[in-house]
Amino acid sequence: MGQIDTKICPVYFLTGEYDYSCTPQTSRATAAKIQGALFEEMQGLGHFPMSEDPEKFLPYFNKALEHILRAQG
Repeated sequence: MGQIDTKICPVYFLTGEYDYSCTPQTSRATAAKIQGALFEEMQGLGHFPMSEDPEKFLPYFNKALEHILRAQG
């Protein structure tokens, strides 16, 4: 079974609080299986947060991008 090296390929899960196709519990469990992966539940958002509420989504997205950029060094 392959492994994801999050030092090479950072992984940051963003899952909406009411995403029923990929629940926060499912995303959290998957992130826990990947050493170094981060998980964040987006409050008040669903499966398409960028369409539902772009202003609410943007801080979550920026935080994830900042993590990836820092990891890339």
